[in-house]
Amino acid sequence: MNLYKILGALILALSFVFTSCDWVANEPTIEGGRYKTFDSSAQRKSFRVVNASGKRYNHKVDWDIIGITQLDSDTFFTKKVDTLSNGNLKISYDWVSFTVKENKSVIEVEVQKNETGQDRSVLFATSNSRTQTHRPNMIITQRAK
Repeated sequence: MNLYKILGALILALSFVFTSCDWVANEPTIEGGRYKTFDSSAQRKSFRVVNASGKRYNHKVDWDIIGITQLDSDTFFTKKVDTLSNGNLKISYDWVSFTVKENKSVIEVEVQKNETGQDRSVLFATSNSRTQTHRPNMIITQRAK
């Protein structure tokens, strides 16, 4: 009988621990998904960083910029992150720049006009201090026409 009480208490305790953990829901991600498409014109769009459950990012899980890279590649176009005078972080490569604003809760993407005749894409790569189930990574694709 004592074994059943101990086992029952253990199951109850574990269920409390697992239901109270909200680490995945707090991880940062990009509102509307990570795939962002721009037409061929020069544009600027802002995207909110939210937690994985879609609520406003609460800064409990911090994240960092790794760099701008090609899709499915370990080759970085750039890793240098500049801190602007207003405290925003900016990272740029050729035709695209990312400005991280408002305590890492908004990412502004600016693309130059695409006159190459071909679609082009980059990955804005980030990391966080957790298991990295969700990250505010973005794949930016700019159409040729």
